[in-house]
Amino acid sequence: IDILQLRPQDIRIVKLEQSDEEYQKDLDAKRAAKAMSRGIYPFVDMFRGAASYIASHRASVVVFHIPGDLLEWDGFTDMINDITLLWLLGMKLVIVAGCTNFIDRRLADDNSGELPPGSMRHRIRITDSETLRVIKEEAGFVRFEIERQLARALRQGSLNAGGVSLNGNVVSGNFFSAQPFGVVDGVDYQYTGVIRRVEAEKIRAAHDSNDVVLLTSLGMSPSGEAFNVNSESLAAGVASALNADKIVFFSKYGAILENKKSDEMIMSLRVPELRNFLEFNDVKLQGKGFAMIGSEDRKESLEPAVDDMLIKLAWSHQVLQNGVKRAHIVPPWNGALLQELYTQDGSGTLINRDVYEGIRHATVEDVAGIYELTEPLVREGILVNRSKNQIEKDVNSYYIYTRDSLVLACAQLKRYESSSEIGCLVVSKKFRGSGKGDAMLAYLERVSLMSGGTSVFVLSTQTMQFFVERGFQKVTVESLPPSRRVNYDVKRNSKIYMKKISDQREIDAEELLWDR
Repeated sequence: IDILQLRPQDIRIVKLEQSDEEYQKDLDAKRAAKAMSRGIYPFVDMFRGAASYIASHRASVVVFHIPGDLLEWDGFTDMINDITLLWLLGMKLVIVAGCTNFIDRRLADDNSGELPPGSMRHRIRITDSETLRVIKEEAGFVRFEIERQLARALRQGSLNAGGVSLNGNVVSGNFFSAQPFGVVDGVDYQYTGVIRRVEAEKIRAAHDSNDVVLLTSLGMSPSGEAFNVNSESLAAGVASALNADKIVFFSKYGAILENKKSDEMIMSLRVPELRNFLEFNDVKLQGKGFAMIGSEDRKESLEPAVDDMLIKLAWSHQVLQNGVKRAHIVPPWNGALLQELYTQDGSGTLINRDVYEGIRHATVEDVAGIYELTEPLVREGILVNRSKNQIEKDVNSYYIYTRDSLVLACAQLKRYESSSEIGCLVVSKKFRGSGKGDAMLAYLERVSLMSGGTSVFVLSTQTMQFFVERGFQKVTVESLPPSRRVNYDVKRNSKIYMKKISDQREIDAEELLWDR
């Protein structure tokens, strides 16, 4: 079992009963606290903190999913302004807009306030010809409303660009084709459809022209028929086809994940944790592109915020499996998008692909591989001599990075009072420069953090620069934990470098710099 993984039974979904004003007040309080601890110019600290994110996100491809409900939210205009700011900062954007709420309202108005019986099955709308006509009208309204707001914001952004010609437009069109969902379990879904093909090259051409691509849930077949495609499925399919850097789902309800044991907000998950959580909650994605949460009766018993969050987590899992690097679920609060993407604190839920796949605790069977990896560096004087017997004796403190039974990297983690020492960090020559060393280092930082550590340190005679470039600072012997200080080898005169670690989100942020 991966020691970094949260148990699925320890995770719950919570809807935060927080208004925009309350969120902004909390945000201001956090900024004020940081300003008091760092300096007298809060903006300077904020801008410095955002600089690495701005650099990392520039030229990245990001797909947004906007539920139709947010068009009626008071903060919608500001949200569009924030999306435009991402465009100004160099992101390449695709926006997929849903309109479920508008469709449901229209259909209910025509049926005494209730959805027509038999219009939904397993969360999928059965789209007859009359429903398709309603969808065309409502999807058209959503498209033009978002396009109107985006065109205004892009125009203002271009004018404020200091004379730089940006010339961005909002473009819509046949960027994907659809095909019928068909007959499933004897039910004909008629004009309900699934993605047939995403025109990835056309989208990239639009991005090369500095345009923002806007899609709705209506897709056309090669024969000219229109089909209603689930918008979250569409966003996931487009992100996968583009091999996007990120997908961002805007939540309708402001739900978050919370640790049942600590009552603390869970800011990030890795794919294995997410997979276990979805299995624990009986959430499945069917091959035809729709999500199921247990039985139909279970769906009716769930809070809407929980149901919405589970579905977005399921689509996030799929896109990460398909090669997208990160997924974000962002609450509908003013400024939450910028807070999520450009600060260490974040605002919602970040899901990372598993960059630590292949890293595990070493066993006695791995001693020979560790020795073979480290022995050349011992001969060069870079590492302290470690015999096979000594490695075997301390094997419980070693971690290895494996592939096909080969040891590609190793490291040792020794815990002291409130700090941990990282030693013997070695990567096979064939795999240096591929991120294996960074992955090992970040993994051990997470292990130390989860063990209650507040810092990690290394002793080095020749590889100091590697650690300095990753946030370690030179300290004196007096900074070592007392139990380690007494065993410091004065003759070897190793230099000591230490790094403070505070939370998982901080390590997530550092991954941006090397996991590209």
